[in-house]
Amino acid sequence: MPLADRSPRLRAELERIAAERLAAQRAIERFYRREYLRVALQCLGWSLAGCFLLLVAFHMTDRPRAEAVFWSGMLIGYAGIWFTLILAYNRGSERGDW
Repeated sequence: MPLADRSPRLRAELERIAAERLAAQRAIERFYRREYLRVALQCLGWSLAGCFLLLVAFHMTDRPRAEAVFWSGMLIGYAGIWFTLILAYNRGSERGDW
């Protein structure tokens, strides 16, 4: 049944429902876009922190300390990303995303 064949009152109600659903969909998409951006920036931050420590380690002259800083950079870089992704997954699980 085409929309033009319906009564004006029913047509107005259907348009209102469609507008509400469109607004809800836009809000959900905006939320998920921000969540993805947040996770991506956190992963980037952990990567940069790990890279910074690696660069510091390469410029150190004391070998034992340089190795400690190097492995700290590796641990912070990879564990930080892993931790961020696990937390993002848990937040999604609590929301009911999966």
